[in-house]
Parts: sequence; structure tokens; C-alpha cells
Amino acid sequence: MKSLEDMEIAFDCGLRTWEAGTVEKHASVMGHKIVREIKRKTKVVSGNLRRRFFFRVERRGKDTVIVISNDADYAAPVNNGHRIVRGGKTVGMFKGHHMLERGIETYKNTYLADDIQGMLDALKGALK
Repeated sequence: MKSLEDMEIAFDCGLRTWEAGTVEKHASVMGHKIVREIKRKTKVVSGNLRRRFFFRVERRGKDTVIVISNDADYAAPVNNGHRIVRGGKTVGMFKGHHMLERGIETYKNTYLADDIQGMLDALKGALK
């Protein structure tokens, strides 16, 4: 370190790294809660669809993003709906269950405000 300016730059870099880690930690907690609510909204036949929901936290530039996924082949048609085809002809429509949207909405209404406040409190605590 050559000067106070170098020390300030190093401090800012360390603070940004710590803030990113704090945000990612809280985003992970949020992701767990979101997936739990989605699983609660998912109807069970064999349990495979419910088991295969997962999330990951990604950094995209300055943003931290929670990505919700399900790798079951039929997850999208069950969630969004699909045509019912017999003998090459459409004979009806299956209305989707929209468990993804309903689970996220439940999370927003139940937990989001408290989780955001917890994250802000953690970030403010470092500045004291």
C-alpha cells in the first residue's frame, strides 16, 4: 500500500465482495423458501415432479438472480397446460396447475418483506 487512496480502494473492493457474499447468502435462503412453496403447490402423483424442483443463485453483472428450475420432462406442460391429442387430433386442453407462479406469489405475500429487511439489516450492520 502506497497511500491512503490505495487503502480506500482496497477497502471498497473488500466491502463490495462482502456485500455480494451477504446478498448471495440471503438469496440462497430466499431460494429455499421459494422452492418449498412451489413444492407445496405441486400435485403429487409419483412425487417425481415435486422432488425435481431446485434453485441456484447467479451473479449477472451487478445483479444477483435466483433461478428456479425443474428438470422433469413434463414440468412445463403440467405447469402451463397443453393440448390433449388422440389419433393426431386435438380433443381438448389440459389447464395448467401454475404451481410455479402460485408458489412464487405465496412466497412474495408471506416472506419477501421480512427477507428483504433481514438482508438490509445485515448490510447496514457492517457499516456501523
